[in-house]
Amino acid sequence: MEDYAGRILSDRYRLPIPPSDEYELTETRAFDTRSGQEVLVRQVPLPEVVDAELLDGSGAQAVAAGEPPAVRRAIAAAQAAASVPDHPRLDQVFDVFAEDGSLWIVSELVPARPLAALIADEPLSPYRAAEVASDVLTALRVLHAHGWTHRNITARTVLICEDGRVVLTGLAAGAAEEALCGYDPVPPPDTGEPGGDAGADA
Repeated sequence: MEDYAGRILSDRYRLPIPPSDEYELTETRAFDTRSGQEVLVRQVPLPEVVDAELLDGSGAQAVAAGEPPAVRRAIAAAQAAASVPDHPRLDQVFDVFAEDGSLWIVSELVPARPLAALIADEPLSPYRAAEVASDVLTALRVLHAHGWTHRNITARTVLICEDGRVVLTGLAAGAAEEALCGYDPVPPPDTGEPGGDAGADA
């Protein structure tokens, strides 16, 4: 617990004190005071948006009733992404909430390094690159079976675990960012049931 002496989010997640040279922690470990487990917390900054409604055709008047629609859409999109069934090639999202001008996504703390950090040390062999690509495709097949399109695939959202397993992350954060930009990333409810071997592990 001494490592987590920073601010508390949602009266539950205690953050570490950020380094003196880092103003904000956009992605960090945190301690879940309810479950007693370490988790990963990602911050998605929210724009300063104000609702307006037209009154009698005479002009616009600011309306402050809870969260603005753009924020509600972002939270709903991230929560919908978090509802994708668990799979060993996807990270598990536990919680999504808005606080202090940001959307926060709480997920499992995967013992892994981003692909970006791995290839910065040394290039992948052709065989290992093919293994990583195969695991990413397995993750995408699962998401597509549930109607999702992952538009946030980068060398930072592909995680290489200590045991060699590959985990794809970033779906919830990407969905929230798309919703903030005015898009609707959530699949329609009539997507249908996942097919055949979509959930099979590679």
